[in-house]
Amino acid sequence: MRPIDHLVLPVADLATARRRLTALGFQVAPEARHPFGTGNARVFFNNRTYLEPIATLHREAFHKGLAEGLVFLRRIERAQKRSAESFAMLALKSDDAAADLARYRQAGFADGDLFSFTGRAQDDDGKEHDYGIRLAFAGDKRAPEAGIFACEPVGLTLNDGAHYADHPNGAAGVVTVALVARNPADFHIFLSAATGQRELRATSFLVEIDLGGQKLLAMTPQGFTARYGLAAPDPGDGLVFAGLEVAVDDIAAAKTYAAKARLHEGRLVVPPAPGLGTVLAFVEAA
Repeated sequence: MRPIDHLVLPVADLATARRRLTALGFQVAPEARHPFGTGNARVFFNNRTYLEPIATLHREAFHKGLAEGLVFLRRIERAQKRSAESFAMLALKSDDAAADLARYRQAGFADGDLFSFTGRAQDDDGKEHDYGIRLAFAGDKRAPEAGIFACEPVGLTLNDGAHYADHPNGAAGVVTVALVARNPADFHIFLSAATGQRELRATSFLVEIDLGGQKLLAMTPQGFTARYGLAAPDPGDGLVFAGLEVAVDDIAAAKTYAAKARLHEGRLVVPPAPGLGTVLAFVEAA
């Protein structure tokens, strides 16, 4: 079992994402840069998950990375072709990305080779520091827009966001990731292999995977609408990420930061808008 590490959320620009997320009551960390032309403005949580709004900051470096076959960039580009802002990838925690990649290959779901990089991030004083990451990607050819990868911090220190995890809206962290497929059961083997969770609930309408206090839900478009009260993105014949749920201390308090949100089935649902191109639902912490 691999718990959720973070969600990769392509956005048109980081300034808009920062304004949107701040308005929703989140504290947003200083921007960080990647060596392949992208950058982020992360939202860290006390449950050790985080959101990664990501944008292209240097197009020449981005296209150079694409030409070199970087899976991370290929998946971002693919997501942006569907929509300028979306939910592109799910990162799961890993202590050994190389071993995860070997397991993905054995199961027939490896996507590319092991990928390592160092980036730059600011600390509380505005000073920049290096950090290192090793990634192993899993993918299903029938679901080219649903990338999942194992994420292992290595070598250098990655800013864990501890100083940015106290949010005015009371958010404690990501607790559910929602995907949509016309027949979710078609992808249960892939999702099991990618998450390392063999025990799951699978029907023709729903695949539910326990990630240790967090959940991954793959559902039909009709199931998504029933859960959130909003239309699901069209998955075509594949599988797409469609939304996320964040636990908060008090939904009524969170509502003060989300004027356009609607209560639906006990969830405070925020529709996609510039700066966050996927459905966000606030749920009260158990």
